[in-house]
Amino acid sequence: MKKQAFWVLPIAAALALSGCGSSGNETAGTSENSGAAQEQSTGTPALTAEQAASVVKSLVGDDSKAQVLDGDAIKASLPESKKVLEQMEIKPEKCAELVTQQGTEDLDGTNMAVAVVPGDSLETTTYSVVGYEDSAKLEKAKTAIEKKDLQGCDKFSMSMSGQEISASAKILDASSDADSTVATQTSMTVNGTDVPGGSYQVQGLVGSNAVVVAYTGGTEEKAEGEVIDQLIEELNKAVAEVKSAAK
Repeated sequence: MKKQAFWVLPIAAALALSGCGSSGNETAGTSENSGAAQEQSTGTPALTAEQAASVVKSLVGDDSKAQVLDGDAIKASLPESKKVLEQMEIKPEKCAELVTQQGTEDLDGTNMAVAVVPGDSLETTTYSVVGYEDSAKLEKAKTAIEKKDLQGCDKFSMSMSGQEISASAKILDASSDADSTVATQTSMTVNGTDVPGGSYQVQGLVGSNAVVVAYTGGTEEKAEGEVIDQLIEELNKAVAEVKSAAK
């Protein structure tokens, strides 16, 4: 079974504007599994593509700098994403699959939308919503969130076009209104220089849906707890939006 790369989503999200999508899923579901997630889930049913896009649009409001990518836009970005990731050398090798699947997996059986909101300097906030119509993919997402396991890849490096990126990640304590929650912090250096602010991410499962809120690259020094509290507040808003949209 492929490893879940929920904790490197901030990196993938930062690449979204240049054509790199992220599904966080594994192999495509069969027709037997398609639609089964809604039947098996006792909670909030999977959002449609239109509902997922509506949720992320609601979360960013009227922010003129926000860029919303619906499922079609993300699917269209996958070929270019694969080309970029194929050029990367990732060490240790066991972590290569965990990183590269972020931009290479198909979206069959899922309905996804992403909103990227650039802030001051390199600061970026990203909202991702995925409705799982495929029960197998839903179960894998659920397992990844509940296990809270970095799979031995808490540290890895990537090199491409002369750029050397080193990253280290850790899981943080967090709880939210979601059915289950995981929070991670990722620190990065590029060519030996620390990336200011690093990346933080909170992810929650809402019935047959996953919601991710990520914050990357802020130049202002903020306490870890403060950042997570802010992201949990945004995640709770997203949970409420998902539940409302799914009615």
